[in-house]
Amino acid sequence: MKKVCKYAIAAAIIAFLTYHSIYFENLEDVKQQRLREAFNAAEYARDFWDNQLISILDSAVDVKELIELFNTDMNEAIKRYGKAPGVSRVYAYLIKGNGKILSIAEDFLEVSVREPQANPDVKILTGFYIPGNAVRDASGLVDVSKFSDTMKFNEISGEINKIFVKEVIRPFLNKKPQVGSTIRFFGATQVSQEAIEAKEILLVNVVPVRLELE
Repeated sequence: MKKVCKYAIAAAIIAFLTYHSIYFENLEDVKQQRLREAFNAAEYARDFWDNQLISILDSAVDVKELIELFNTDMNEAIKRYGKAPGVSRVYAYLIKGNGKILSIAEDFLEVSVREPQANPDVKILTGFYIPGNAVRDASGLVDVSKFSDTMKFNEISGEINKIFVKEVIRPFLNKKPQVGSTIRFFGATQVSQEAIEAKEILLVNVVPVRLELE
C-alpha cells in the first residue's frame, strides 16, 4: 500500500512538473513575433526609395496649385491630395515645383514659385537632420495597418530621412546653390489640422526627395 502511495505521489509530481514545463503559444502570435524580429527598417526604406517612390513622383501635385487651395479651400486640398495614416490629424502631400531661390539659411532655402517671384512661398529643408514622416506618409505607399508594431512603422521614416539627407541634400549643397538660382524640386509637406483650423500656414515646408539647379 505504501509503495502504491509512493508511486501515486511520484506520478503526481511528475505530471505537475511536466504540465508547468510546457509553454503554449498562439500560432499567430509566434508568427507575428518572428516577423517583427526579421523586419529590417533600413532594408525596407532602401526598397521604398529605390523601387517604389520613383514610380509615383509624376503624380505629385504642383506646389502652386496646392498653395492656391491652401489659401482658398483647405478642405478641398485635403480631399484631393492629402494623405494621413490611421486617424492622424496631420495631412501629407507629395508636391513638385520650380522657382527662384530668394535666401539661403543654414538649414533651409526660401524659394518663390509664384510670379513675380518677389516673396518666398516655400521653405525647402536642407539640414542634415530632418525628423518627421512627410515623405513616408505623402507617398501613400506604407500602410500603417500592415504593422502590428508601430515602432517599426516609425523606424521606416527615420531610415528614409537618412537616405534623402545623404543622397539628395548633401549632393545638392555641394553644388553651391546661390540666391537668384532657379531650382526644380520634388518633395513632401505636412500640414496639421490645428494649423488648418487656425489658418496659420505661412510658408510650405518642403522635405526634398529631388533637387536640381536649372
